[in-house]
Amino acid sequence: MSGNLTFREWGGIRKGCACIALATAIVLISALVGLPSIGLARLNYLPWRNPVFLRIDQQPRFGLKPAKGKFLVASRQLLDPNFSQTVVLLIDYQEHGAMGLIINRPSELKLSEALPEMEELQQRPDTIYLGGPVARNQLLLLIRTTSPPEGSQQVFADIYLTSSQTVIERMIKDSKVEERFRFYAGYAGWGAGQLDNEIAMGGWHVMGADVETVFDRSASEIWPDLIYRSSARWVRLLE
Repeated sequence: MSGNLTFREWGGIRKGCACIALATAIVLISALVGLPSIGLARLNYLPWRNPVFLRIDQQPRFGLKPAKGKFLVASRQLLDPNFSQTVVLLIDYQEHGAMGLIINRPSELKLSEALPEMEELQQRPDTIYLGGPVARNQLLLLIRTTSPPEGSQQVFADIYLTSSQTVIERMIKDSKVEERFRFYAGYAGWGAGQLDNEIAMGGWHVMGADVETVFDRSASEIWPDLIYRSSARWVRLLE
């Protein structure tokens, strides 16, 4: 028998090798498809095997501390009807207690109906917001202005708070184009240590406040957006 392979014999060998390789590939693929999901953990040493995905935490992520000018975003677990699905702007925070205004609960009462003696209001569509369950017969005014009225208290940035009747009348009668204002009936209040306890128990997320959310966002969009932002975080699979 000659030591040299004929062209036909060499072709047969190549064809046989190809069949063996195809069969081997089919077996390997079948084995991989049949792997249980826990098998992914064995591939964790490959960086590209760890995709990033979005996780929604049910509990608040502790980070920011409560302070004047911060948002309190009610957690999904907070079922108190006074605060369920609310966003509160803290207007004061000290050792003896805290105060805030709920910014996403407009009432059906128009400002013109609450203050009928002011003719300047008759053509305005402004409604009064429910600032909280405390002292709902008291009106508080948030103002966005670069020229703060005398006696007003800065909350953050160019946002100021007042309950002065004189300032309220001035804002209604002579508000400048660049000024914005919003009325709140009542406020939210906490005694010493009470708010901190509620935060520690998972009742509130603390977030930085922004002017646009207070004055420009639709009330119905504020809580869904902030609760998503406050509880969502990007994590790596199998972290």
